[in-house]
Amino acid sequence: MTSFYQPAAELLRAWGFAPYAAPAGQRRFSRPSDCGQETLVLYDDGEMTLLEAVQGQLLYSFQGRVASEAELRVLLRQVNWPAEPPISQESSPQLP
Repeated sequence: MTSFYQPAAELLRAWGFAPYAAPAGQRRFSRPSDCGQETLVLYDDGEMTLLEAVQGQLLYSFQGRVASEAELRVLLRQVNWPAEPPISQESSPQLP
């Protein structure tokens, strides 16, 4: 039996994604990007879709399954999405 990885909502929130309404069988999360909006759709069957809207046009990035968080991070980097939580101003070192 093959298992597929889907990130927890807490991890997606740490990466800057916010949940929003989705049809039954899906969970959707979205975050702003430098040139639009990134959306990750998680399906009940273990599949996921990554979509990016740029200047009002929807770009298809990926649809499929991943086996681990590490594989998801590699996938995010391949489509040029940040794969680490954003650095908050409070945790950044202050220069004198």
